[in-house]
Amino acid sequence: MILLADSGSTKTTWVLLDGSEPVKTITTAGLNPYFHTEDSVAAILESGLLPEIFGKPLAEIHFYGAGCSTETKNDMLRNAIARFFPLAEINIYHDILGAARALLGKGEGIACILGTGCNACYYDGHDVASRVPSLGYMFGDEGAGSNIGKLFMEKYLKDKLPVDLRADFDRQYSFTLEQILDALYNKPYPNRFLASFSEFIAPRRHHPFLKELVSSSFNAFFEEQVEKYPEHKTVPVSFVGSIAFYYQDILKEVANARNAGIGRILRSPMEGLIEFHILHRI
Repeated sequence: MILLADSGSTKTTWVLLDGSEPVKTITTAGLNPYFHTEDSVAAILESGLLPEIFGKPLAEIHFYGAGCSTETKNDMLRNAIARFFPLAEINIYHDILGAARALLGKGEGIACILGTGCNACYYDGHDVASRVPSLGYMFGDEGAGSNIGKLFMEKYLKDKLPVDLRADFDRQYSFTLEQILDALYNKPYPNRFLASFSEFIAPRRHHPFLKELVSSSFNAFFEEQVEKYPEHKTVPVSFVGSIAFYYQDILKEVANARNAGIGRILRSPMEGLIEFHILHRI
C-alpha cells in the first residue's frame, strides 16, 4: 500500500492507495516543519493518523509539504514518520513539486500554489527546473490568503474600510484591537489568522473595494512570482489551492490582463497526485 500526504500550513490530507484504488482519506493538522519539532509532528501522527491506518502494510510514503525546502527540515519530518512506519520507504518533497505533478503530470508549465501561503515554479515535465523563493507571510506570499488578509486587516485597523464593510466585519467578528494584535504578535500561526479572513472576504469579493484589494494581491503575485520565469508567456500557468479556486474569477481577469494563459485550477492537489502516482509509479 502507498500513503500520500499533501500538507499545508493549516492541514494535512492523507490518502491510502491500495494498487490503483484510494481506500481511505484522513485529515490531520498541517505539518509545516518551520512550525513544528520532530516530537510535535510525532504527536500529531500518533493521535490523528495512526489510529486510522493501524495495521496497514505500507510499502511507500510520499509526503508533499509546505516548508519542505531543506534537507534538515525534510530529515526531521522523515524521522518523525519513521517512528511509526520504520519499514516503509519515506519520500519527502516540497509542496511545489506536488503542485506541479498534480497540475501538469509529465507536461511542461508553471505551477502555482495560492492557499494560506503562495509559491510557484517552472516545471519541465520531470523536475522543478527553477523556483523563486516566496519568503513567507512577512516578506512575500503575494496573492495568498495570508497576504489578502494582511491587506484587509491593515485597512481595517487604519479605519480605511468602506462603512458597509466595516459594519459587516464588526458584526461577524467583534474583535478588539488588543485581540487582533495578540493574535498577530503573541499567538502561534499568525499567517493562519490572517488567512482566516478569507471566509469574510470571499463571499463579498465583488464589492468594488474588496475586488480591487484582491486584484492588487494577485497582480503582485504575477509580478513577484509568475513573471520571473521567462517561460510564462509560452506555457500554461496552472494553480492549486483554496484561494486560487474560490477567487478564480478575479484570478482569471488578472491573468488575462497580463497575457498569461491559464491552465488547470484545482482546489486541492490530492486529486492530481493520486492520478500521478497511479499512472507514474515512482
